[in-house]
Amino acid sequence: MKIDRTLLILPLVALAACTAPMDRAYTLDGPRNAMFDTDLEQCKDAAHAYRNGAHKDGALTGAAAGALIGALDEEDDRLGGAVGGAAFGALAGVAAAEEELSAERRNVVIRCLQGRGHRVIG
Repeated sequence: MKIDRTLLILPLVALAACTAPMDRAYTLDGPRNAMFDTDLEQCKDAAHAYRNGAHKDGALTGAAAGALIGALDEEDDRLGGAVGGAAFGALAGVAAAEEELSAERRNVVIRCLQGRGHRVIG
């Protein structure tokens, strides 16, 4: 595993995680009513407040996996093997958790809109 090459991928992963699925269009089974846009904004505000704790779990899991891989990788010793692997793993874990959280927030918006009587199917 070459850490220096892999680190170049991190900005792309972070950028992908930042493209929130909440901003994609929602599909309705029927016409939008007059309150849809107002309800959508209120539901998005509620979803932004939603936290699932995945960042901490993702960082810890990623750090553990990265440390193990870094310790086993004898070729690349520039970043301190296990320490560099743990740092990379933590960043990758947080990026993956952010993507998961973003998808969960979209589901919060969908359930919120459905609860307000909108026929959102995706």
